[in-house]
Amino acid sequence: MQQKTPTVIITGAGLGGLTFYHALIKNKDKKEFNVKIFERESDPQERWQGYHIGINKLGAQSLINCLPSSVASNLQKAMPNPIPDLEHHGIQLVDHTGSLLLKPPYKPAKDVYGVANAPGFSAIITYRNRLRDVLLENVPVQWGKKCIGYEETDDGVWVLFEDGSREFCDILVGADGINSPVRKQKIPELQINDFGITQIVGDIVVPKNLLDRLIKIIGNSLFQKSIGLNGEVVFIFYRMIPIEQEQEQKDKCEPHYRMTLIFVYPTKLDDDVKNDETKVNDNDPASVINHVKHMIREFRPECELTNIILELWDLAPKTISDPKKYPFKTYDPVRRRKMQDIDPLSVNGWTSSRVTLLGDAAHAMSPVLGLGANNAIRDAEVLSQALLNYSPENYISCIKEYENEMLKRTSADVLKARSYTLNQSLPIGNKLY
Repeated sequence: MQQKTPTVIITGAGLGGLTFYHALIKNKDKKEFNVKIFERESDPQERWQGYHIGINKLGAQSLINCLPSSVASNLQKAMPNPIPDLEHHGIQLVDHTGSLLLKPPYKPAKDVYGVANAPGFSAIITYRNRLRDVLLENVPVQWGKKCIGYEETDDGVWVLFEDGSREFCDILVGADGINSPVRKQKIPELQINDFGITQIVGDIVVPKNLLDRLIKIIGNSLFQKSIGLNGEVVFIFYRMIPIEQEQEQKDKCEPHYRMTLIFVYPTKLDDDVKNDETKVNDNDPASVINHVKHMIREFRPECELTNIILELWDLAPKTISDPKKYPFKTYDPVRRRKMQDIDPLSVNGWTSSRVTLLGDAAHAMSPVLGLGANNAIRDAEVLSQALLNYSPENYISCIKEYENEMLKRTSADVLKARSYTLNQSLPIGNKLY
């Protein structure tokens, strides 16, 4: 009697879930699955995916291994080849005035394949929103389907959705983010850790003259960190590739560039800063931006780098739906967000079953080392390889093989990123580096 094709359901169409979908489809000649992917958002544009992330050697290798050639051929749309002699895709650490503190060794690469095969550390600053778009190509995501839980039976898993519907599968993969309902049911004792640190992210577009001023002070490393005296840190990601401007604006203004601007600080500083000008309201981007600027003026010396950072924050949209006509698009309203993580080995409750987790659902990480997305993509490769040996009799051993590797790898990275994040938030003089 011919066995039916086993069904795998993925909840969450983020970078990890989509990469996993592609890996299963790519390997269907070795092991065929009926793969379904569900996403709580109503459509691909509902939530802004962000301007930039760093894809390192680990992530690049797994992307290339997981993606069919038809999808991999489009990766350059999301990660344009580095511009020789102009872009340095490594990290640089400077102080609050722009003086160099640290510039770790970095192996240049000509493209994402070079990053994957580099003998030392290598990375490429990637357009996160475009990477998600590339991964969505030819994927039949079922939108507007929020998973709220599941029911395990002897024969499989019923996946339950908020709209009252349910779907049956042999394997459920929760790739549904840090607030994963799948994780909360599978391992309720695995809690989110709050750092006591706040981050504020702005995706902006920068005119060439302002970017030139910044580069003159801190150089052409595309990932910059400026460490303040009170534990506050400014992160800057960008590419030296002009954005495509609206047709009516072409030749009327100077080139503009994508930039991700992040301000990170110990949350307690909110109480230390006396700001009578405005009360911070996270539903009012203008008040959040004013708060950031007030803190920068309060804690940083008056200098050219400080002035540039203030000008950069002025470029962030001040309203949820800014009526001003820009020659480019920006999306996410600026607001304060808690920095959090999840150490998957902080509990002993992992029992392998038909239900497993992938990406932030299992091991959300501090973003400061850029390890989160890369580990989610690696999860996709490891799990897809483990499932090549799937059978109705040995599915537990396949999931266990994946979870053993994933837990060890990601717990180490969670703790490494946590230690680094907590250390950088200390006032100068208390830091360990």
